[in-house]
Formats: sequence, structure tokens, C-alpha cells
Amino acid sequence: MTTPDLQAAADALAIGISVIDRATAFAAGLPDADDHQSFLYDLAHAASAVEISRSLLDYGAKGDSEGKIACAFIADALADLHSKLFGREEAWGVGEGEIDPARGFISKYRAPEFVAQLATISAPSHLDEDFTMVADTFRRFAQDKVAPQAEHIHRQDTDIPEDIIEGLAELGCFGLSVPEEYGGFATGSESDYMGMVIATEELSRASLGAGGSLITRPEILTRALERGGTEEQKREWFPKIATGETMVAVAVTEPDYGSDVANLKVTASKVDDGWVINGVKTWCTFAGRANVLMLLARTDPDRSKTHRGLSLFIVPKPQAEGHSFEFSQDSGGSMEGRA
Repeated sequence: MTTPDLQAAADALAIGISVIDRATAFAAGLPDADDHQSFLYDLAHAASAVEISRSLLDYGAKGDSEGKIACAFIADALADLHSKLFGREEAWGVGEGEIDPARGFISKYRAPEFVAQLATISAPSHLDEDFTMVADTFRRFAQDKVAPQAEHIHRQDTDIPEDIIEGLAELGCFGLSVPEEYGGFATGSESDYMGMVIATEELSRASLGAGGSLITRPEILTRALERGGTEEQKREWFPKIATGETMVAVAVTEPDYGSDVANLKVTASKVDDGWVINGVKTWCTFAGRANVLMLLARTDPDRSKTHRGLSLFIVPKPQAEGHSFEFSQDSGGSMEGRA
């Protein structure tokens, strides 16, 4: 049975860190980031994985099982970095074969036999007392409320039962990212993110669709409002999101462009009494049940401005059940959706 080798993991990871550092410095010198979106997208993903790998070295030092998990993750992160680099070294500003010295470590800890071991181990999370309580609370809810209904929800493609939504609201789930001064639990520290991650992970044990993903969309709108919303918008929406009174769907993806937001076609035009939004969105999970859509639209008709011509809108809508809805406004506007 393969044992973890954290020194080998640290040595291999140092190679990846060096590549990321040099690629980041190279990226900083590019004259126009918009011309290098593919490279920057891959760099962001790889840099995130390498940074997570750093923290896993500390986690891996806490025990044999933890060490195995750390070695497997670091090996996979480096293999992924290699796949992004291969044949594109010049675009990254690095040389060929940069990851080759880590080949032995990657081969050893990505071996199917070793990875299969991970399914048989149970490694402690080493969370502090507060986060352990968060994990326990949401794990019990997932076991008691989500798991018994998850198979039916998925097989029959049903709406998320209201008792799950109401139960999560009672636990304060939707307020984890909402600042305290607006009725939520967020203090503005890194622990806010940890709480969200832990709650999402525990709910997803039972079902990602019927549990874990329910809190991601309110969080996305909350983060956007916190960063760019007006004080009036914050006072209007934060308390309602925190209590679960307002459920959120995210309308970004479009049929022709996926999530390539720089090329979105849906338009928003200013009129005397607000905005007129025209176009089609797709993959808008929870759109029927949601009370508002966080919708991304083009407010500048000059498409050459790409992402600089986009704005986020909070679009209130009636709550709907089932697989389709259609609403009309007295002013002539309409909204419809089909699952």
C-alpha cells in the first residue's frame, strides 16, 4: 500500500508554484488582457489549485489519511497544470517540460490503485468548534430532510419541496453571506466563505440539486450587491434574501454563447419608467420558483466593448410551480420559461 510522502509533495508543488509565479508575472506584462482570455482563464484555475495545494500540505501533516488526500490532490493539480501548459508554453511565458521533474510524484499518486484507496479512508476535517457545529447542523438536516426526498426529486424531476426551503431558511442558511447589519450572519472575514463551503458540502452529501445548490444562487447575488449595489438596493434585498423570503435564480448563460459573458446578446434599454430587457437565457436553474432573477444584460449597444458594456439587474418575478411559466405585464412586457 502506497504511503504518503509530504516532502516529495512539497518538492513537486514547488515546481508548480514556480511555473505559476512566472506565468503570473508574464501575464502582468501583457498589453491587453482581453486578447489573452484563454490563457488567463487557465492560469486562474491552475493558480487556484496550486494555492489550495499549499494549504493541503499543512492538512496532510496531521495524519496518514490526511497525507494521502494531500498527495492525491497535489498530484492531480500538477497533472492538470501540465495539460494546460503542453504545447502552449510560449503563451504562458515558460519553457517546455517545466513539470517533468515532478513526473515520478504525479505517476505515483495518480495511480488508480492509490486513488481507489481514498474511497476507503475517513479523514477528520480538523475544523474548529464553531465550524464543526455548522457541519453537524447541516449534515443532520441533509440526512433528515434532503436525503429521504432526493431520489424522488431527481427521478420525477419535481420542484424542490417547500419544507426543504423553509427548513434551510430557519437554519439561517440563506443569510450566511448577508452582512450582519442587514440581518445576515456575515462578518466580513474569511470565515464567511468557510461557513458557506461547509454548509454546501454537507447539504451536497444528500443531494447537490436538492440541497447544496440552493444556497449558491442567493450567495452570488449577495456578493454582487455587496460589491456594486446601492445602499437602497442592499436595504431592500439583503433582509429578504437572509430570511429566504426572496429566492434567487441567476440568468447569465445564453443559447449561443454559453457563459461567454463578453459576447452576451440580451439587451437592456433605458426607458422613462425603467428598463426594457429583450432576449433569451438558458440553464437558469430555479427560475420558476425564484422570486427574483439576477440577470446580466448588455446596456451598451456597442458590442465591441464586450464585457465593459454589461450590467447586472435584479428582476422581480412571480413565484411559479412546475416545469413552465408565463407572465405578462400591464405595460406589455412578458416573461416565459420552460424546463
